[in-house]
Amino acid sequence: MCSPILLGNSIQSWTTRGLFDQMTVNPNFEPARTEAVVRIDGHVDVLYEMLEAHSDVSFDNLPDLAVTVDKMKSVDVVAAVFALYCPDEYDGSGSKDFLAHLLAYAERLLKGLFHIKSAQDLSDCIRLKRPGMILLIENSDGLIEFDRTMLAQAGVRVAGLTHMGRNRLGDGNAVPFPEGLTEQGKDLVKELAREGFAFDAAHLAEPGFRDLVRLHEGPLISSHTGVRALADIPRNLTRNQVAAIIEHKGVIGIAADPKMLTLSGKASIDDIFHHIDWIAQSFGADAIGIGTDFCGFEGINAGFEDITKMTDLERIMREHGYPEKSIRAIMGENWRIFYESLLQ
Repeated sequence: MCSPILLGNSIQSWTTRGLFDQMTVNPNFEPARTEAVVRIDGHVDVLYEMLEAHSDVSFDNLPDLAVTVDKMKSVDVVAAVFALYCPDEYDGSGSKDFLAHLLAYAERLLKGLFHIKSAQDLSDCIRLKRPGMILLIENSDGLIEFDRTMLAQAGVRVAGLTHMGRNRLGDGNAVPFPEGLTEQGKDLVKELAREGFAFDAAHLAEPGFRDLVRLHEGPLISSHTGVRALADIPRNLTRNQVAAIIEHKGVIGIAADPKMLTLSGKASIDDIFHHIDWIAQSFGADAIGIGTDFCGFEGINAGFEDITKMTDLERIMREHGYPEKSIRAIMGENWRIFYESLLQ
């Protein structure tokens, strides 16, 4: 477990005041000149929105999405992790076919982005400021039968075992009275670990999370989430889960979805900062990232409506006294380290 850090005006705010005291913001703050920030979004559901609303339109012809090539370029977002989301309705014999369809769909219509399949690809995107995409599986039910050589060819190395419901591997975190991983789930974890996969626990219920931590010693992430200390819902991470991900040298991507950030379901960019700050004050900044979940939720996060607002989040962190090193870590450096190691 990392030691907590003291971040300027946010010092120990969660133990002394609860939510961050806005009065500590410096109104005369002027940012210092710093080295470039590497910006990476650890989870977007663009493919889901494309399939649902724009099924035959390529990504580069959808300017109104929250994530576009031009928006990524405008704020130097060098990579976004695109979820291959398999809805629970396909769980079972149809899931492998739907996953194959998703892979083909992404290859055909995610135009304008460089497909990152290796550590060198990611380094090149950063060096050239060329927006790229990484693929991640959200609901791995289909991997029981799927030809996983296809995943290797697509550079897919992260698997989320479930979505919200129950599948053949285990229970998602919307299942009442959830149980742990099934025998098929445990067997798949062992197989994927041998193949060099990391696991995304974003939708995994707590009993399955505990099983996963016991079975897997390698990297573990939660690509898009909040923390239960600020929004106590099963979808979010407990303090012990945050600690376990850090111990597994993973990254926790804080989402923009208002339902994960507040119990009211209404949220702003400040709420994203609150969740970041809670982890930073408790554990340090070296395992925090951004995983917006753009295109995967209803509603609007005020002040963080699309991917261009990542720079506004940096400004808020600077106003609250965050060191530049911590800001760079949170906005993309932690994801860069994770993926460059994983994609070797």
